Amino acid sequence: MNYFHIKNFIKCGNINSNLISIISNYCFFCTLAELDYIILYYIKILKVKSSTINFKKYKFCSCLSISNIICHGIPIFNKIEYLNIKIDIAINYKNKHSDSCINLFLIKKFNFIKKIFFSLTKIKKNDFYSKIGFLINKIKSFKIYITKEFCSHGIFNKLHNKIIIYHNINKNKKKIKNFDSFTIEPMFNYGNCSGYFFLDIFFSKKNFYTFQWEHTMYILNNKKIITTIRKTELC
Repeated sequence: MNYFHIKNFIKCGNINSNLISIISNYCFFCTLAELDYIILYYIKILKVKSSTINFKKYKFCSCLSISNIICHGIPIFNKIEYLNIKIDIAINYKNKHSDSCINLFLIKKFNFIKKIFFSLTKIKKNDFYSKIGFLINKIKSFKIYITKEFCSHGIFNKLHNKIIIYHNINKNKKKIKNFDSFTIEPMFNYGNCSGYFFLDIFFSKKNFYTFQWEHTMYILNNKKIITTIRKTELC
């Protein structure tokens, strides 16, 4: 593996982390479409590219999901009152990609999200990929359900590559190898596990809270590098 490719991949994750930290200060004060434009502005300032614009005909630089929208939230100009938002941003730095998400709540807090980070530090080279789903299920709390319709994916030169990681308990015998890079992005419903698609947007039933933990991970020798980790998640 080329040293400069590794360096650029890790740098891409670090820029993504800083970008999301900046954008989190603008939430709840503007419309979702305005927030998407602000994200695009900072993408230009940071001299990176959006990985999602024109990816499978998607036209935005972020996925902004509010309230009971689990995934693929579309930025709109209408002013909407919401209690929580998921900001999902993927960027391209020197043809290397990173993908990350932050959850922001006005009222209810889900502190167990931080536990995912400390639980996933147990992942190591030569473990089965199924261990990721096992660890996530081990720490999820009562009345919190994992959305089974979505999975994590490989990422490096492409935003999505062939690695598929399931978040439920599974029997995937594929081993984690040196230089593997992938996202871990379980999505959760509070109160009910079911949901439905409408116009490619996935909703939870009965307007339950939804939230997500997402970061980009890289396996380098005996190290596990979460390239997109934010300082606030370590406190």
